Amino acid sequence: MPLFQMIYMSSLVTQSPAILPAILEAAVRNNKSRAITGMLLYADGSVLQVLEGEKDLVLKTFAAIEADKRHDGIFVLIEHEIATRQFASWSMGFKQLSRSDLEKLPAAAHVFQARQDEISIRGRAGEALTILRSFADGSMSVV
Repeated sequence: MPLFQMIYMSSLVTQSPAILPAILEAAVRNNKSRAITGMLLYADGSVLQVLEGEKDLVLKTFAAIEADKRHDGIFVLIEHEIATRQFASWSMGFKQLSRSDLEKLPAAAHVFQARQDEISIRGRAGEALTILRSFADGSMSVV
C-alpha cells in the first residue's frame, strides 16, 4: 500500500505555548498506534505539521486535528503519495521556534507568515517540506 504525506498549517486558539505538551503527548500516542510519522513546528501561535503513513490513517488523524477546538484556520499545503517515509524516525518530532529563532531563519519565517488566503501559498508548500525535513535531520537549528 502506498504511503501518503500531508502538510498543514493552523493557528492555535490559545496563543500560549503552555498547551503544546498536551498536543504533543496526544500526537505521539495516537501516531504510534496508527504507524504515522511526522514533525511539528510551532512558532508564534502557528503550527506547521507533516503527517505520513497509510492514507486512510493520515486522513483519520487529520480529521481529528480539524475537530480539535484548540486549532483554528487549518489549511492543507501538500497532500500526496510518497514512495518512502521522510520522517521515519519520528512518531512526532517537535521544535518550538521563538521570534528570535525566526529572525535567524528567514526561510522558516517566510513559511510561518503564510496565510490561507495568500495567492502564493502553494509556492510555499515546497518550502514548508524543506524546513520540516531540515529540523528533522538536524541540518537546520537555532543556537
